[in-house]
Amino acid sequence: MPKIDTTALVRRAVEAIWNQGDLAVADILFADDYINHAGLITNLVRGPEAIKVSVALYRTAFPDLQIMIDALTARRNAVLVRWTARSPVHHGTLTGILVCRIADSQIAESWTQWDHAGALGPLGLRPAGRT
Repeated sequence: MPKIDTTALVRRAVEAIWNQGDLAVADILFADDYINHAGLITNLVRGPEAIKVSVALYRTAFPDLQIMIDALTARRNAVLVRWTARSPVHHGTLTGILVCRIADSQIAESWTQWDHAGALGPLGLRPAGRT
């Protein structure tokens, strides 16, 4: 099996699916048994169809959403992305990290962490447990 460029795979997911809204690409880039272990909807995003629904929801709420890749690195079968998401209409900026496990040339699992306080603060909200 030829070696794939795992960083290009993850970059394509961000650019095509998240930034351009090309949801059909999820069928190519994500494994049928894909699972997102962390993030806003922990462990409920499973498979390419769930990616499509998740992205569609975000893009409906924030139609001008753009995710910039600030850093991208790979090691073995894992890709780490440091990202910044912006929504100019909503005047919001959100930063986070994403770790993807690649298997059989597809994204098999991911873990996302983002700045909850930075996202909720402008809305006048505070993360649970903070005063």
